[in-house]
Amino acid sequence: MNSYLNIDHVSITFPTDNGPLNVLKDINIRVEQGEFITLIGHSGCGKSTVLNIVAGLLNATEGAVLLEDREVTEPGPDRAVVFQNHSLLPWLTVYDNVRLAVDQVFKGRKTRDQRDQWTRHNLELVHMSHALDRKPDEISGGMKQRVGIARALAMEPKVLLMDEPFGALDSLTRTHMQDSLMEIQARLNNTVIMITHDVDEAVLLSDRIVMMTNGPSAEIGQILDIDLPRPRDRLALADEPRYNHYRAEVLRFLHERHQNPEKVHDQPTPVVAAPPSVAPRRSAGRVIEKPSLELGFIPLTDCAPLVIAQEKGFFAAQGLDVNLSRESSWANIRDKVSSGILDGAQMLAAMPLASALESSRSQAMVTALSLDLNGNAITVSKELYGRMLATGISDLDTPLGSAQALRKVVEDDIARGRKKLAFAMVFPDSSHNYLLRYWMASAGIHPDRDVDLVVVPPPQMGNYLRAGLLSGYCVGEPWNTYAVSEGLGRTLVTSYDIWNNHPEKVFGVTRAWADANPNTHLAAVRALIQACQWLDDRSHRAEAAEILSQGRYVNAPVDVIEKSLAGRLQYSSDQEVRKVEDFNVFHRYLANFPWRSHAVWFLTQMVRWGHAPESVGFENVTRAVYRPGVYREAARALGLPVSADDCKVEGGHSTSWELGAVTENVSMGPDQFMDGRVFDPHRPHDYVASFAELPPVAEEPVVVPQVSNA
Repeated sequence: MNSYLNIDHVSITFPTDNGPLNVLKDINIRVEQGEFITLIGHSGCGKSTVLNIVAGLLNATEGAVLLEDREVTEPGPDRAVVFQNHSLLPWLTVYDNVRLAVDQVFKGRKTRDQRDQWTRHNLELVHMSHALDRKPDEISGGMKQRVGIARALAMEPKVLLMDEPFGALDSLTRTHMQDSLMEIQARLNNTVIMITHDVDEAVLLSDRIVMMTNGPSAEIGQILDIDLPRPRDRLALADEPRYNHYRAEVLRFLHERHQNPEKVHDQPTPVVAAPPSVAPRRSAGRVIEKPSLELGFIPLTDCAPLVIAQEKGFFAAQGLDVNLSRESSWANIRDKVSSGILDGAQMLAAMPLASALESSRSQAMVTALSLDLNGNAITVSKELYGRMLATGISDLDTPLGSAQALRKVVEDDIARGRKKLAFAMVFPDSSHNYLLRYWMASAGIHPDRDVDLVVVPPPQMGNYLRAGLLSGYCVGEPWNTYAVSEGLGRTLVTSYDIWNNHPEKVFGVTRAWADANPNTHLAAVRALIQACQWLDDRSHRAEAAEILSQGRYVNAPVDVIEKSLAGRLQYSSDQEVRKVEDFNVFHRYLANFPWRSHAVWFLTQMVRWGHAPESVGFENVTRAVYRPGVYREAARALGLPVSADDCKVEGGHSTSWELGAVTENVSMGPDQFMDGRVFDPHRPHDYVASFAELPPVAEEPVVVPQVSNA
């Protein structure tokens, strides 16, 4: 029995000035009706060429494409294409852009009224009925792409071909579009072939993932069946072993092609002289072992050091040619750095520590630089905030007051037998996770027993709050301000309120990479220190917000980012902005020094919550992961003061204080914890023991007042 769509042993060769160039070799895919297939692989592997052959825009040199047993030789409405660029006609309205395609396909087959209804129906499918009369320059990028998809669907294609359709969108909009596409395909049973570079997107959407080898003469390297039930819930999939297995398989394939491209076709690679652009470079008198770097970041305000180091030329001044790669999740960051696809990345402070404890999950990682202090906040839904207000507890804008009000709500839910509240954090190995737990536990809430803690990538937090899947979350900016400005929730407290000037992000690389490229590592650290210095000049914050707001970086409104950088946080839609002087600290207070006391504190919390064994070697782990020696060398080259010690006592200062450094005293900021505890990094076991076991929240029956539903 023949397949619905048969890509039958397709090859294509193009003539060039240097002779024939074979681009695709023997591509053979059988697609059943209603299947969702994604093509993935490195740039230049022929993914778009495959799509263009199926679309009829290119003819194969060998083999053929058969759709319902008829050979494809030219474009046709039975194969609609959605490109990364929406290609809407700017002088036409949303309605008219789709109606134009409907008229071309159905004129003579549908009446005028039927074509009108069909146009409106397809715009309703993509949730664009509210914008029929708007023109493309009056709607957002995500809305334009929805219209492009509606136009394609309106042609009633047998196969929907999508070439990286969401690649230019911000992460939040991309999430909306993925969910919409899953919903549409489930309703219409479309056959879809989509190109993507996003591993999470491929696993979430696909029935099968076709992984392409590197070009030229690209082939199918592997086809992975995705055996996950539909409809797919991305929250549930985050902890699904099969989902994570499929992600790992795709990443492993891509890593092998990235590391060993010459082995793909078993052909000898000609030896040529290296062009001047990749010749060894020098920085501060040292040879840079790897001048071209791929560094990852997550679209958050505090990706600023990497972005500024790139945009203001600090990387280039150190002899580094850097490409910044915007990633959709912290899991992507971890996996791509571990596999060598990224040379290094912005990381959560506890991520390198977790790599030392869980060697089976990733390569061992190290850090020699803290990128910033503070920057997060806890935001809850409007509904939950209303319930917290109704408890009558005052001081909801303080950590202890808000935690106690939350406890009252949790007690009420337990007494009534309600479902647990769901709170999100960005990744298990994060300050967000451990400070959120610290805040809850201060009021006697057990975060693993009394609420549901889930992982959600930062840009998706507001989406899940809007959908009612979350009651609250701890995340970095601008995603708290976004939720408030959209009327979705209320910010309770900042992470600074929980622990003044806590560590937040670090620059992480694998230990093997750092050992193999010591001069490159040092040059990158120097450039990032200079970027952090630049950022902590208040006169630069407005310019930084403009740069970060660009689509290739955070892709959020300038005013939202500027509020975050200036520490002007909007807690609610009808409240005056609250000024938090030290909300984002990039350089002052010796913020870039990789304090091992910070690392020890994170390890104590891992032990406290059962994420690390009680027998963990605090000294050994922190010395293996944190490299203050590299920082000292970089800072001295820049004429900056450094600490003589690797550790300091945390929590003992409610105001500014002076730290004795090697060259001069340094003014430090407050470092208090919300409960007044003091942490001595030389006595971590005593610190862990000081946290008593939390009893059940509803140890005694709770008397619940009868309240009407009015």
